[in-house]
Amino acid sequence: MQNFDRRKFLKTLSISTITMGLVHGTSFLNGATAEEVDWFQNINRVNDPPINLTPKEKGHAPFIKIPDIIKNGEPFVLDIQIGENVHPMTANHYIQWIEVYAGIELISRIEFSPLCPQAKVTVPMVVKESSTLRVLTRCNLHGIWETTRKIVI
Repeated sequence: MQNFDRRKFLKTLSISTITMGLVHGTSFLNGATAEEVDWFQNINRVNDPPINLTPKEKGHAPFIKIPDIIKNGEPFVLDIQIGENVHPMTANHYIQWIEVYAGIELISRIEFSPLCPQAKVTVPMVVKESSTLRVLTRCNLHGIWETTRKIVI
């Protein structure tokens, strides 16, 4: 029986992983269309807000509204709408959930089904320090989308 060479195994594994990454990483450059993009590979973010939005960004990015003045420890409401015009909710294409974070703390998670009439919610919040508000959402066809906004107390 041959001895297992751990170092050789790890080297081979690393080279294979890098090679696969290069092959998959260049597929878009080699003629893949935008429709072939794997939307679930990363968190999608708006590249050039709020002007010059792509159709996918207009339809999937969370649009958030918060008060201009937020006071330490006082409740306020966060209005969230998925899409510039509310994202459709059909059996084949719908928003599955919305998560709201203040910094790294999960504030709320809202689950949807295709039977829900719209991807729009109001979340009551209280913050005690300045932080980054993060709203993530997941479309069953187009992956996870994120919008961030600074909250200054």
